[in-house]
Amino acid sequence: MRRGPADQGGVLSTFFVKDGNESLKAGDYDAREAVVVWHEVFNEVREPLPEDGVFALPRALVDQLVKADPARMHDVALSWAPLVDMDFHDAFAHLSELSSLARTAVSRAGTVYLKVT
Repeated sequence: MRRGPADQGGVLSTFFVKDGNESLKAGDYDAREAVVVWHEVFNEVREPLPEDGVFALPRALVDQLVKADPARMHDVALSWAPLVDMDFHDAFAHLSELSSLARTAVSRAGTVYLKVT
């Protein structure tokens, strides 16, 4: 079931690198659920996410985003897009941007955070 900002009472989500200007707005989907799905698809493991408004993405997910090649990103986008009723190309582009954000964070010895407001 697709849940986005309109379905969440105006909740907006942003992925960001701490102490930097780099960020990426989440699309019209539940960002917490997306992180769980991405983490499962990349790592075949499930970790519960905190209920905090800001939290670090699981390290294993960030590592996979950093090293994901276009073929792997294609597979993840293909798995995730139908779950959020998103066009495959939009899902692929969004995940590619998130991958770039992850590379920026890791190059600074940091990680990617998700802020839900």
